[in-house]
Amino acid sequence: MGQAQRLRETVYAYGFPCTHFTWKTAGNYLLGREYLDVLPISRPLLINCLQESLPEGTVICKTVSSVIARQGQKPVVQFEDRSPHEIADLVIGADGIRSTVRRDLFGDDGKYQPEYSGICAVGGVLDMSLPQHLVDDPTMIFFAGPTGVFGYSGLTQSDKNKLLYWSVYETDLPERGAKLDHNVITRQLRERHGDWADPLIGRCLRSASIGHVFPIFVMPDLPYWDRDGCVLIGDAAHALPSRTGQGASQAFEDAEALALLLAGYLQKGDAPPDEAISRSILGLFEVRAPRVRAIRADGLRWKQPRMPMSRLKTCGLYVALFLLIRWRNFMGLFKRQDTWNVKEEVTRYLDYQTSSTRV
Repeated sequence: MGQAQRLRETVYAYGFPCTHFTWKTAGNYLLGREYLDVLPISRPLLINCLQESLPEGTVICKTVSSVIARQGQKPVVQFEDRSPHEIADLVIGADGIRSTVRRDLFGDDGKYQPEYSGICAVGGVLDMSLPQHLVDDPTMIFFAGPTGVFGYSGLTQSDKNKLLYWSVYETDLPERGAKLDHNVITRQLRERHGDWADPLIGRCLRSASIGHVFPIFVMPDLPYWDRDGCVLIGDAAHALPSRTGQGASQAFEDAEALALLLAGYLQKGDAPPDEAISRSILGLFEVRAPRVRAIRADGLRWKQPRMPMSRLKTCGLYVALFLLIRWRNFMGLFKRQDTWNVKEEVTRYLDYQTSSTRV
C-alpha cells in the first residue's frame, strides 16, 4: 500500500463520511436531503493525520513575523523569536484568513482585506452516544430557524460517542482580542435554540459550554496570489462563504495543483529551479482562480436574511430551501459527470504552455 493510500484511509477513519446533508426546520420537519459525498472531519484531527504521515522532524514550528518579497531575489522569512532569518526558494502562505504573507504582499489596502460576513459560529464536541439514525445513515443535519442555523453530526466514525454540534448566527463583529464571557455566550446559544423541537438539540444545549466564537470572513477576489517567490493558498488567498462548505477542500486542491505544477516544470528540465518555481506559482493562479471565484459567487448568490426573522420571513426561508435543495439535486445529476479534476486541469494547463512555447 502506498503512502498516499495509507493517508487517505487514515483520514477517512478519523472523519465522518456522509452521502448527503439533511435540512430541517426549527420545528423538526424535513425540508429535504442534498445528495453529495462529503467527509466532515475536525481540523485538529486532520492536521494530526497529515503530521503523522511525515518523517519525524520534518515540521519545525516557528511564528513568522514577516516575509520580505524582493524583486529579482529570493524572499526572506523573519521570525518572532528573533532567530536567524531564512532565505527561501519558495514561501507558501497557507496561513489562513489573517495571513501574514498576504499582508506583506498586499500591505494594508482595504481592497485586499477579508470582509466580515455578518455571522459567527460557535460549537463544540460532546461526549454522548450518537443517535441510531446517524449511525445507520451518516449525515450532517442542519436546522434552519428564525434565529440562525443549528447543526450536528458525528465527529469521527472511529468513535460513536462523540457528537459535533454548531450554531451559526447573525451578530456584530466581536472585537478582536476582547475577553469573552463564556457564560453569556452559552446563555445566548440556549436562547437562540431553546424552543427548537429536535430533542438532541435540547441535550446539546444542556451540555454545551462555549469557549470560543468564530467570526466568518470572506476574501474579495485578489488580482494575483504570487509575487517574487511567495504564493498564497487556501483561506489566505480565497476564504469562501461558509455555506459552500469548501474551505478545507479548496485548500487541498490548491496544494495538489501547486505540487503537480512544480513537478511538471522540474521534470521537464528546460528551466532552472527558480524559473520553474515562478512558472508554477503563476500557473497556480491561472488554474485555480476561476474555480474558486465560481464557488464564491455561488455561495454569495443567496443573501443572508436579517435575524431574528418574522414568522412570514421564516416561512419564506423554508420555501426557498425546499426548492433550492431540489434544484441542487437535479443539477447534481449533470455536474457529477463533469467533476473538476486537479490532475486533469494541471495537465491541460502544462500541455497548453508547452504548445504555446513551441509556437
